[in-house]
Amino acid sequence: MKTITSLVLFAILFASCQNEDITIPANESAAQAAEPQNSQVKNLTAKTVSGNVPSHDPGTIVKSGVNYYVFTTGDNIPMTYSTNLTSWTWGTSVFTSTPGWITGYVPGFNKTFWAPDVAWFNNRWNMYYSCSTFGSATSAIGLVTTPAISQSAGTNWTDRGVVVSSSSASDVNAIDPSILVDGSNVYMAYGSWHAGIGVIQINPSTGKTTGSKTIVAGGNGASWEAPCLIKEGSYYYMFVNRGTCCNGVNSTYYIVVGRSTSPFGPFVDKNGVSLKSGGGTTVLAAQGNYIGPGHLSRIAGTQKGSVHYYDGADNGNPKLEIVYFTWSSGWPSLSY
Repeated sequence: MKTITSLVLFAILFASCQNEDITIPANESAAQAAEPQNSQVKNLTAKTVSGNVPSHDPGTIVKSGVNYYVFTTGDNIPMTYSTNLTSWTWGTSVFTSTPGWITGYVPGFNKTFWAPDVAWFNNRWNMYYSCSTFGSATSAIGLVTTPAISQSAGTNWTDRGVVVSSSSASDVNAIDPSILVDGSNVYMAYGSWHAGIGVIQINPSTGKTTGSKTIVAGGNGASWEAPCLIKEGSYYYMFVNRGTCCNGVNSTYYIVVGRSTSPFGPFVDKNGVSLKSGGGTTVLAAQGNYIGPGHLSRIAGTQKGSVHYYDGADNGNPKLEIVYFTWSSGWPSLSY
């Protein structure tokens, strides 16, 4: 379940929390499965994003024109941009006011949006974003679109309304969208705690759902959230966060993965254990000052992606980092 914690970073407030009492399952090493380690890790700075770049729940990094863009949790959906994935600059937020439809689905919603994701299809950028309230399963994912993204206020986002919603803990919580464009097909993974992680197909023409969702991971209130659905070769891979975020250096987030020949699962880990039965091969956990990595995505057409982490060298403030995918025998590993 998500709640919000205010973090004043570069005079901008943003954060998002999941606070729920859980038992964190033991996992092995960061590459296989051990409890997240906080030992010193050397040589992690060569590929590090420069400066104090605040970021929580970064969406998929996309490129429009000469710039890369990343949108994050925060008031009105903050955005930063870069020409090289290293040096990032604040741009213009998505919203100037909250779309009117939201309070009908999420009473009491304020202007702090969570975990946006962006994908190109139907000749436009499609941004899916989360709306919820503190510790609630009453949530919604909305959609805005634009033909081109700019770092200035010139970007014209069109509100397309609600995509999915939830109103009880027995349903998949309608937050944390992850969009996969697979040829002419589009899929959305989403969910946090509660009933687990769901996958549903998206109609490319409308950007809205078609058919029914399939629960592919978690359930029974366990700590599964922030899915990332990608395809590599003939397999679909479901990366999901376990543990809890948003507690600075005490955050326990780590990332697990399962794979399937279908975007609707069943997803199993290296040992053949289903993600619906507590399976999941750990691919990234705490390393040195890189604490609680979370909210993975992959930059389309590359083996690069991004996460946020809590910087142990900076009071646990959440920051953006680039990660690299490598593959062996059909299984991924992640590194900074």
